[in-house]
Amino acid sequence: MPSSQIAELREKLDALNVAGRKVVPFKGLPVMEKAFFPGGNGLFDGSEATITVGGTIVLGSNFGCRSDFIKSDGTLVRSDETRTSSTWKGLYRMLLPQTHIQLSRCFFTNAWPFLHEGKSNDTGGLAPAWLSDESLMNECGYLFRETLSIVQPKLIVALGAAAAFMGHLWPNELGEWRSNRVSSIDKLPIASIEHNGATIVCTAITHPSHSNSWRRQLPYQDTRGEIRLLQEAAIQAGLA
Repeated sequence: MPSSQIAELREKLDALNVAGRKVVPFKGLPVMEKAFFPGGNGLFDGSEATITVGGTIVLGSNFGCRSDFIKSDGTLVRSDETRTSSTWKGLYRMLLPQTHIQLSRCFFTNAWPFLHEGKSNDTGGLAPAWLSDESLMNECGYLFRETLSIVQPKLIVALGAAAAFMGHLWPNELGEWRSNRVSSIDKLPIASIEHNGATIVCTAITHPSHSNSWRRQLPYQDTRGEIRLLQEAAIQAGLA
């Protein structure tokens, strides 16, 4: 049984209006044992785990393409993405054991919580259209703010295009991230937002599945530099 927190989020997800936008909602689809929400319950310890309040949100862009998630007969392609996907392999390399961010205290979710048609997850090509769709952004922004209310994170780590998503939601605090370029997150490596009276530290790294960290400026260039950035953000958020 999923936790009541996850069940509440999934009900809010199913109520989003994303019809007619060439995206595939998760409503009615099976759920993986271990995966980013909403393909799974977003918890590293699996479907029986519960959210740790006051931890970290790791925010990806979207879950990927339909054909990589579900077969034509309606069954899952796999039940656990934490041992197979390039995103998770990158997160292992960066989050453990080299920072104060514990996988078991993270909630892994997506800015655009749906699948898309096609055979590849080219978020770089899809994100500009999603970012420019005001109605879609409002729907996804609502769900993300509801997520913040439930998880109450001290830290948000945005992966790749998810930084631009956050830049659109909080233009005053994170406006430098809106352009969806590596140079934009270099302009504002660590910042903070306010939600329900609480301060949340925010940082962004290049997407770990196909890292462009070599494009970043010192001192956060390359994998070692982004690990340093995550360490500094975790300390600032009080997770050390």
